[in-house]
Amino acid sequence: MEILSCVFVIIGVIIGAGFASGKEIYTFFFVYGKYGILGIVVSICIIGYLIYKTLKIVKEYDINNYDEFLDVILGKVKTKNIDVKIIVDFIVNVFLLITFFVMCAGFSAYFNQEFGINQFATSIILAVLCYFILNKNINGIFILNSILMPMIIIILLALGVKVFSLNLDLKEMSVNGKWILNALLYASYNSITLISILIPMKKYIKTKKDILKIVCLSSLIIVILAFVIFMLLLSINADIREIELPSVYAANSFGLIYKYLYGGIILGAILTTAISSAYGFLNNISKTRKNYKKVNFLICFMSVSMCLFGFSNLVNLLYPIFGFLGLIQLTLIARKNL
Repeated sequence: MEILSCVFVIIGVIIGAGFASGKEIYTFFFVYGKYGILGIVVSICIIGYLIYKTLKIVKEYDINNYDEFLDVILGKVKTKNIDVKIIVDFIVNVFLLITFFVMCAGFSAYFNQEFGINQFATSIILAVLCYFILNKNINGIFILNSILMPMIIIILLALGVKVFSLNLDLKEMSVNGKWILNALLYASYNSITLISILIPMKKYIKTKKDILKIVCLSSLIIVILAFVIFMLLLSINADIREIELPSVYAANSFGLIYKYLYGGIILGAILTTAISSAYGFLNNISKTRKNYKKVNFLICFMSVSMCLFGFSNLVNLLYPIFGFLGLIQLTLIARKNL
């Protein structure tokens, strides 16, 4: 049961608003057609390797927080008197905070696109919900993911069966070497969010087999769900670039029940990733429980204004940038000998 809880948390981190809405899959993979499908497989393999290596490092060196993790993978690395640890730590924490804000923007974008509800109103609701869940610390994240992720996976798989029955043709799209780079960038920026949430899993892992089970289950489920989203995008006849939440748009065409079921997926995915990202940020920068609560209130309060920037704009601009920055951490983890 503990293994499954870890798997659900990992999936919950990756399947955020960007993934479930189709924006990530479109930006990083869909535009490359059949090479995009290969890109999904390559990217998830890299993520699986990252999870395996990180959990082994955490277990072997008895790491309890992100600061200790950086000490292990960096050692005394310095470049021209610049402390690399400070740079990596800054990049990771900024990305975690931005990911939290992007999820909040996605939450309000969904209600605005589907029901015309004021974005500030829904942003306030999510901010309050996140504040109380985050005050429960890591236990709240495990409980939340254990409840929501099985339902999200089941609904997505059911929708996948519906989509695959349409016998959609794979469109010929742009083909160039960028599909490889995008696969790497996708794995890279997801690694930034994952590391902070993988560290507390140490207490749930007893043997090396437990790590392998977590990696294999997580990777397999994520690949299947990514294919479902890819096929959903194939069913869209409109210009996907102009659609804020393309997967929701596609699900709507299958009928009212799919519209609301997919709406549940989007909201659940947003909540799990928002909470995981915010927890990673709070846990990294807060030295005391009192400070944790203060910063928690501050970032939840700030999240309300993020709806002004637009969900699509945030995903398309910020995620590729942090993908490049995340390569630093990915390289450091890969080069660590065990």
